[in-house]
Amino acid sequence: MTLAGVETNDVVTAEPRFSGVLAQLAAGALGDRVSVGALLDGLGRRGHGALLVLLGAPNVIPLPVPGLSLLFGVPLLILTAQLFMGRSAPWLPNWVRDRSLSVSDLRRIVGVVVPKLEKVEKLVKPRLAFMTSAGGRVALGGMGFLLAATLSLPLPLGNALPGLALAMIGLALLERDGVVALSGLILGAVSVAVVTLAGAAVAAATLILVEHLFAWAVG
Repeated sequence: MTLAGVETNDVVTAEPRFSGVLAQLAAGALGDRVSVGALLDGLGRRGHGALLVLLGAPNVIPLPVPGLSLLFGVPLLILTAQLFMGRSAPWLPNWVRDRSLSVSDLRRIVGVVVPKLEKVEKLVKPRLAFMTSAGGRVALGGMGFLLAATLSLPLPLGNALPGLALAMIGLALLERDGVVALSGLILGAVSVAVVTLAGAAVAAATLILVEHLFAWAVG
């Protein structure tokens, strides 16, 4: 068994929880530094889930700078497109894979993250396997792509619901939890509808304002 577990024909074998995978990666890191590519390779099939959580979750908190969500939205578009196309592990360009951090920093970060993950893992478990099977991952990737596109729109407070839905999809992929995956899809559909309506309202209000300003200018 690899650190990321074994997957054959969508049959799930016993595998460690994600918190255990992170702990093993940190404990087994050799040398002074470890590259992003080596960490992703160690995560195996969990790479997409980990990155979706990492990039989606920060958007739940209102970002201080308008449009900052675009910095998360573009990488999320790339990742979810790969998931939709059926890639089992995320592809990143070499200049990203070659970036590294010190092993001491990695172990310090993991030491903070793992206890929090262990609390979350008490609520999630492998179930409804079809939701995170090969076909389910394509559906999750499609919804994720819509959410990432929605997240990239410069709408005030428009990133919270899509970000939460993306993080839920990532968590579902990490632990093969079909219930969380289904919840993420439902929340994703709701958030896309809400942001679309909000965007339409903002566009309509802007058009009315422009028309009034034009009428005032020529009148």
